[in-house]
Amino acid sequence: MIAAFLSGDRKAGDALARRYYPVLHKYFRERVHHDEVEELTQSTLMHTVARSERFRHASSFRSYVYAVARRVVAERHRQSMRNRELPRSGVDAQSLDTSPSERVARAERRQALDAAVAELRSPFRAVVTLHLAGHDNREIAGRLGLNDNTVRSRLSRGLASLRRALGSEQRRRVDPL
Repeated sequence: MIAAFLSGDRKAGDALARRYYPVLHKYFRERVHHDEVEELTQSTLMHTVARSERFRHASSFRSYVYAVARRVVAERHRQSMRNRELPRSGVDAQSLDTSPSERVARAERRQALDAAVAELRSPFRAVVTLHLAGHDNREIAGRLGLNDNTVRSRLSRGLASLRRALGSEQRRRVDPL
């Protein structure tokens, strides 16, 4: 099916889009505000089609789709940093028990974390992003097609890079806030 898609078969492309739509939708639900999930899912599918000549047959097509999705979400994070938008999150029980200044501080920490994650090199960013979304090392290894030792190493190095990037006030803990 992938070969047919790459040679221009529209039906194969539609079948691949149907196959990867739910996968991408879940990926973005774990990373961005729910209002952006649909847009980023469609954007990733369009980028996958538009840039299909970049697909390297040495890797799986699934890895290629995830690489496109990572670039799309990283670009969205960079845009939000440029626009200095606060993260769009709903009201939760924790925010009801905190002062407005604490909520602003938490939003700023989250924004700084998102920006720092977006700046990580791709191999580290993928592992750290899945870790921050709550996946354990075994799940991360399965999703990315890596062995457990590689995941542990990339996670350790990626989190160390985040701590350095975030500075002393957040060195104690890097978490999804």
